[in-house]
Amino acid sequence: MLQKYVKEQYYENLRNFKYNGQNFSILYNWILGDIAQFVVDHIPKTVAPNVITITGFCTLLSSYLLSLYLNPMFDQGLPQWASLYITLTIFIYQTLDNADGKQARRTQQSTALGMLMDHGSDCTAAWITGQLYLSAFKIAFTPFSMLTAIGVGFGGFFFGVYCQQHTGVFQLGVINGVDEGLPVIQLFFLITALNSSDFWLNQIEIFNGINLQYNKILLLITIGACTITIAQFCYPVFKLMNWNIIKILNSLHLPIAVVFTFVSLIYLSPTNVLSKWFHIYMLTVGLQWSKIINIWQLAIITKENFNQFSFTWLITLGTIIINLYSHYFTSDGLCYFDEVKLIFTLLAFSLLSYFHCITSIVTQLCEILDIHAFSIKQKY
Repeated sequence: MLQKYVKEQYYENLRNFKYNGQNFSILYNWILGDIAQFVVDHIPKTVAPNVITITGFCTLLSSYLLSLYLNPMFDQGLPQWASLYITLTIFIYQTLDNADGKQARRTQQSTALGMLMDHGSDCTAAWITGQLYLSAFKIAFTPFSMLTAIGVGFGGFFFGVYCQQHTGVFQLGVINGVDEGLPVIQLFFLITALNSSDFWLNQIEIFNGINLQYNKILLLITIGACTITIAQFCYPVFKLMNWNIIKILNSLHLPIAVVFTFVSLIYLSPTNVLSKWFHIYMLTVGLQWSKIINIWQLAIITKENFNQFSFTWLITLGTIIINLYSHYFTSDGLCYFDEVKLIFTLLAFSLLSYFHCITSIVTQLCEILDIHAFSIKQKY
């Protein structure tokens, strides 16, 4: 039942893979790296690095599931204690995310599977954090906020992998959305824990009687930080392409397709479905997004050719788009299939395909590399 994602002729590339990453972050090199090292120094050498990765991710995932339970429609604020819990889980996630690589080097367990699980978790954590953002800060599902959530949740990590594919290096800048961005988000959640979600509905006068809600200011700060991060990733790639617009656009099929899908839903849905169900659409597309990013990472590791569209990806986006445009051909002006029922059906499909993909990749890589995923097989 499991799929083979690595062809036999690429096994040797997988075994010989060496991760090439650089982190110039001021905060990481002065503070966060030392915190992670302190944690690693107190972890037994018998603990596999992937256990640290999954523990950190599951901690963050618990915050997301809690927010869905407390605020299932994302139309209310979160209790102050829940915001404090999210603050702590983001800190734990970031710390363990920095610690897993240090543990891998400490125990001589650095493998392609470790990088894949680390970056795969980071990819999913990016859009999960975006969802928490919407839930806690009482941000309405306006076109502006929804497109911001898509850009931040999906864009940042995509362009990191995009840069890695073309330059061979996963590089984080002096100020980046991971090392500097997550502590800022933790600060926002801490403020919410101290003041409640309603705090972000307050307004401040900018100039000449123009007022902005605090949560709108948060969005603007987030957009600015994400833009800087993406620009740092894109500059070396665009330079390699000699700033050729055709080549650049041709290399960005995936984000263009996602933006087209959500823009179409925002402006063409006859029931304005995203005004209530944006978080479910985001979850459905996010699972397929994480799946394709994992496959992309694997292709970088094995040096295989990569196609930005998988079969399940085409089914998910294709079904949403075809159903959306069907309302032009129905007698009542509504989509052929109910948009809410359809997205929950696609959500179940995305969950199954995502877990099937992850299980297949982990199983195959453990066989090829002769390792265990969550325990240390060789002596350190």
